[in-house]
Parts: sequence; C-alpha cells; structure tokens
Amino acid sequence: MVDKQKTLFCGDVNGNFNSLFSRVETIVKKSGPFDVLLCVGNFFGDDNSQLDAYRMRTRKVPVTTYVFGPSNPNHVKYYVEEGLEIVPNVIYMGRRGIFTTSTDVKIAYLTGLSRRELGKEIPSCTFEPSDCSAVRDACYRAQSEYRGVDVLITTLWPMGIQQDECQKVNVEEERLSNLIAWLSIHLKPRYHLVPSPDKHFERQPYRNQGIHQDYRECATRFIALAPVGNKAKEKWIYACSLQPITKMRMTDLLQGTVDETECPFNPELLKQHQPGKVVQISGNGQFFFNMDAGDDDSGKRKRKGGDNPERKRREIDPDSCWFCLSSPTVEKHLVICVGRHCYLALPKGPLTPYHVLILPIAHHQSITKSPDEVIKEIKMFKEALKKFYTSIGKSSVFFERNFKTSHMQIQCVPVPKESESQILEVFQDEAGINRIELEVLPPYTEIAQVTLPGAPYFHAELPSGDQIYAKTKQHFPLQFGRDVLSSPPILNCEDKADWRQCLLSREEEDSHVAAFRSQFRPYDFTADDDSDSD
Repeated sequence: MVDKQKTLFCGDVNGNFNSLFSRVETIVKKSGPFDVLLCVGNFFGDDNSQLDAYRMRTRKVPVTTYVFGPSNPNHVKYYVEEGLEIVPNVIYMGRRGIFTTSTDVKIAYLTGLSRRELGKEIPSCTFEPSDCSAVRDACYRAQSEYRGVDVLITTLWPMGIQQDECQKVNVEEERLSNLIAWLSIHLKPRYHLVPSPDKHFERQPYRNQGIHQDYRECATRFIALAPVGNKAKEKWIYACSLQPITKMRMTDLLQGTVDETECPFNPELLKQHQPGKVVQISGNGQFFFNMDAGDDDSGKRKRKGGDNPERKRREIDPDSCWFCLSSPTVEKHLVICVGRHCYLALPKGPLTPYHVLILPIAHHQSITKSPDEVIKEIKMFKEALKKFYTSIGKSSVFFERNFKTSHMQIQCVPVPKESESQILEVFQDEAGINRIELEVLPPYTEIAQVTLPGAPYFHAELPSGDQIYAKTKQHFPLQFGRDVLSSPPILNCEDKADWRQCLLSREEEDSHVAAFRSQFRPYDFTADDDSDSD
C-alpha cells in the first residue's frame, strides 16, 4: 500500500507565527506527526518580531514548513533566496514552480498578484502570462500521459470558481484572475488552495474537463483559508492525507461523488496554449498582454459560423512588419549580414550567443510560399552556419514554425555534439506530452512535398540528418522548438524556453551581433555581395 502524505495547509500568516505553530503543535500531539505544512498566503506581516524566537531556536517549528512568494511589495525585503531557510525548518520556495516531496506528492504554485492588481511591475510579487505557461510546462514535461498535480497553490482565485449555485460566495473582483483559471484547467489539481482575506470557503468538488469530451478527468477540491488567528474564528488550517496522483489507480482517481459539480471554467481555455490575449504588438517584436482579458462582446462568445470579419485572417502590411528589412519598424542593430534575398539576424531572447535567424528580406510567410531564389539562399545560409558551428565544436539544429507567424523565421541553434543522439528522442517525448503527431520524413524530402503552401506546420532539421514534421493545430505550443532545445539533455537552460524571459539589453544585443559577425566572417558568402548589412 502506498504511503500517504499527511499535509497541513494554512491561510495568510501575517506575522502571527506563535498562533500558527502553537496550533500545529496541538494538532501533531492529537493526530500524530505531519509531513509538511504549506503556507498558501502571506507569511510575513507588518510586525514580524515573533519570528526572532524561532530564529534564535528558543522556539521550534514543529513541522517542516514551506513558504511561497509574497503578494505585498512591502514584504519583499523579508524573503531569502529560493530554497533557503527563513528560520530553521521554514523553507522559502519562491513565487512559481513545482516540487515533488519525498512521498512523491507533486505541488505546483504560482503566487503573487497579476500586474493589473498592482498597476506596475514588481517582479518579486507579481506574475504575468509567461509565468503561467512556465508552471504548466514544468508540470507537463517528461510525462507521456498527464493526469494532473496533487496540489496547486495560488494567491489569486480562478475566475469562475465563485459561480456555484449551491454555495454563494462574494469575492472581490481584484482577487479573481482569468490567468489562474487558465492554469487550473490545464493543471487539473486534486486540491487547489488559496488564501481568503476574511471567510473560509470550500467549494463542492468539480470534475475537470479534457480536450476530448469523452475522456474523464480527475476532480478538484477548491479551498480558500481565512487568515491565521482571525477574530471571527473562520477556518484557517486544513489537514488531509494525500496519496500521490502518480500512484493512484485510475478507478479511484476518476471516481465520482454525490456532491460533484461541473467544471466552472470556460472550456475554450483548454484550446489556448498560451494564456492571456495579445492586444498590441510593438515595433520591436515584444508582445503586450491583457492580463485578465474577458471574452469578446462583453462576455458573449462569438459562435462558429456566420459572417464575422474578425475571424478572417488579416493580411500584414509589409511596412509594419518588424521582419521585413525595408520596414521602418525593423530593428537593424540585430542584423548580422545581408544576402540578395535573405538576411541573418540575432533573435530577441536568444537561447545561446550563437542562436540566429534566417529571414527573407521581402515579405514571405513560410518556406512553402517562398520563390526558388529565396529557398536557394536559405540553403546557402544553412550550409555556412553548419561550417561555422562545426568550427566552434557545435552541431546545428534548424527549425521553422509556420503557425501564428506572418513572416518566415528559420531558427538556427548550435547544440553540444554530445547531445546529437538524444535530440530526436527529446523532440518525440515533448511531442507525446503535447499530443502532437510528429513524423520523421524520408531522406532528402523537401517540406513543400508534404504540405500545401500556406498550411501551418512545424519543421526541424537535426544534426543526424533527420527531418521532423508536424501539422500544427489550434493548441500547438508556440515555444515547442525552444522547449525541446532548452531541456536538460540538450542546452540545459529551461529558464530560456520563453524568449520573453531572457531578453537582452540593447548593449548586450550589440555585443552579441558584433561578436557573431566577426567570428562568422570566414563563412559569410554575402561579403562578396553589394548588399549593405548596416
């Protein structure tokens, strides 16, 4: 029989450390030892003097306690580095991530407020859509069949959770988040814990939804805990025994209850691979998100069919495309060299200093819609880059995603030679996690031979000579190629999977471009052209 993890949860501590740990000690004496205590709200308060006794060891923390990121900017100064102890037996876990306990219980967390709530960026106590994606991706990674996580801890409540016909609850609008709803419906937690500013609330279990309606998913128990030691004596501590989801029988995991309800979240969230809605794109290629955007038409979702001009694909004006070399919005300081039909440039948020892009000078959406002279020069750039990467002891991976892109971009990434034998397997594993049908193409196949011009696809060329291809669908992960290459077996830089998380300063970009241009010069066939790369 699998051992269960005896777990305690508490709401906002707000500096009431004596009340918290005295209560925990009483519970331990009555019910036996517990494995962990998870503080789902603010740990610190305006007065933290009670912590001195625990720091000096005159008082002891009775259960190993995990604390998560702050949501109050005034408390940021009290936190230590992630993974370190605040006081003996109290460990700070940071504001986002997933960790697995010694009993194999998986706990995901994303704490803090969204930027909209604070009105400005305070990285230590705010989050954005890319943080939601990072937590989701960390949970999905290396799982061929994703069941869910045991626990999800967030500061904000998921939008829609308050809509329960049987249990009425009043929640301030600023505590509700569509981003957290997106995260919850994707993670499928068995328990979702949040702090409540005043009252305890425990919603009836709801059955999670899957992309396939005929596939049954696990149920979630949503619990909001009141502040520690509150005067109204609302429930602020919760105890349970958790059997790891990875070791549960499917019949037990999917078993229904008499009080079970439907999933309160919009099923359309499952089709959004990335959370939030892009509302503006700047000339430098950076996306700005409506952090908690509602549905179109004031909450009334447009139905399929009908004459809706917004559903038609909008053509991009080359003059406003930030990749067309003639466009006034292109960032020319990123350009490394220019040929007759294509050019080489540094990408925003590169995976390595030698990660570059091959782009057509004119406006072409994909290689399948490009004229022969463009395709020929792309191949010349690839051969030159292969020779250059070999000279610095690296192998080459090229990939293109023709999905939600208006201007063709071929990503060129050098990888360690020792990773060559693992790259195809890692691509296939990541495809399995995301339910992507990945094909290995026959030798010497051209991508135009396997897909129609303009049809969406993902295509990569590996150091082994293999080519892989996938038809992209609505839920295709936009960072699929970067997710694979940033993984531990290849580049081991998972924090760079999302380019927005590793943007360089203008000075760093200038330095990268100058260094690459200098080292690439012996292989640069464009040097004989009349084109100007400045």
